[in-house]
Amino acid sequence: MNKEAFINKLIKNTKYDEKTYVIINNILEKHFLVGRKNRKNIINDLKETLSITEDDAITIYDISSKIIFDEVKNKLKHPFG
Repeated sequence: MNKEAFINKLIKNTKYDEKTYVIINNILEKHFLVGRKNRKNIINDLKETLSITEDDAITIYDISSKIIFDEVKNKLKHPFG
Protein backbone atom coordinates (compact mmCIF):
# COMPACT_ATOMS: atom_id res chain seq x y z
CA MET A 1 0.00 0.00 0.00
CA ASN A 2 1.35 3.40 -0.87
CA LYS A 3 1.01 6.64 1.10
CA GLU A 4 -1.86 7.95 -0.97
CA ALA A 5 -3.94 4.79 -0.53
CA PHE A 6 -3.25 4.76 3.20
CA ILE A 7 -4.22 8.43 3.56
CA ASN A 8 -7.41 7.87 1.55
CA LYS A 9 -8.43 5.00 3.83
CA LEU A 10 -7.62 7.13 6.86
CA ILE A 11 -9.77 9.95 5.46
CA LYS A 12 -12.73 7.59 5.16
CA ASN A 13 -12.41 6.54 8.80
CA THR A 14 -11.55 9.83 10.55
CA LYS A 15 -12.48 13.51 10.46
CA TYR A 16 -9.33 15.59 9.88
CA ASP A 17 -8.02 17.68 6.98
CA GLU A 18 -5.48 16.43 4.45
CA LYS A 19 -2.57 18.32 6.01
CA THR A 20 -3.22 16.50 9.29
CA TYR A 21 -3.19 13.14 7.51
CA VAL A 22 0.24 13.84 6.07
CA ILE A 23 1.50 14.62 9.59
CA ILE A 24 -0.08 11.41 10.91
CA ASN A 25 1.56 9.40 8.13
CA ASN A 26 4.95 10.96 8.86
CA ILE A 27 4.66 10.12 12.56
CA LEU A 28 3.71 6.52 11.76
CA GLU A 29 6.62 6.18 9.35
CA LYS A 30 9.02 7.46 12.00
CA HIS A 31 8.10 4.65 14.43
CA PHE A 32 7.68 0.91 14.08
CA LEU A 33 3.97 0.17 14.53
CA VAL A 34 4.27 -3.03 16.57
CA GLY A 35 5.19 -2.92 20.25
CA ARG A 36 3.84 -1.46 23.46
CA LYS A 37 6.66 1.08 23.79
CA ASN A 38 6.27 2.22 20.19
CA ARG A 39 2.51 2.56 20.69
CA LYS A 40 3.12 4.96 23.56
CA ASN A 41 5.67 6.91 21.52
CA ILE A 42 3.29 7.22 18.57
CA ILE A 43 0.41 8.33 20.78
CA ASN A 44 2.60 10.90 22.54
CA ASP A 45 3.89 12.25 19.21
CA LEU A 46 0.35 12.52 17.88
CA LYS A 47 -0.78 14.39 21.01
CA GLU A 48 2.14 16.82 20.92
CA THR A 49 2.26 17.44 17.17
CA LEU A 50 -1.47 17.74 16.52
CA SER A 51 -2.46 19.20 19.92
CA ILE A 52 -5.20 16.63 20.44
CA THR A 53 -6.41 14.65 23.44
CA GLU A 54 -5.05 11.24 24.34
CA ASP A 55 -8.37 9.61 23.40
CA ASP A 56 -8.19 11.11 19.90
CA ALA A 57 -4.56 10.00 19.54
CA ILE A 58 -5.45 6.46 20.61
CA THR A 59 -8.32 6.42 18.12
CA ILE A 60 -6.03 7.55 15.30
CA TYR A 61 -3.46 4.91 16.28
CA ASP A 62 -6.08 2.14 16.42
CA ILE A 63 -7.59 3.06 13.05
CA SER A 64 -4.15 3.37 11.43
CA SER A 65 -2.92 0.06 12.78
CA LYS A 66 -6.12 -1.67 11.68
CA ILE A 67 -5.71 -0.34 8.13
CA ILE A 68 -2.08 -1.45 7.95
CA PHE A 69 -2.60 -4.88 9.53
CA ASP A 70 -5.62 -5.56 7.30
CA GLU A 71 -3.46 -4.82 4.25
CA VAL A 72 -0.73 -7.14 5.50
CA LYS A 73 -3.29 -9.86 6.16
CA ASN A 74 -4.79 -9.46 2.67
CA LYS A 75 -1.33 -9.56 1.11
CA LEU A 76 -0.55 -12.81 2.93
CA LYS A 77 -3.86 -14.38 1.89
CA HIS A 78 -3.59 -13.25 -1.73
CA PRO A 79 0.09 -12.69 -2.54
CA PHE A 80 -0.46 -12.28 -6.28
CA GLY A 81 -3.77 -10.42 -6.22
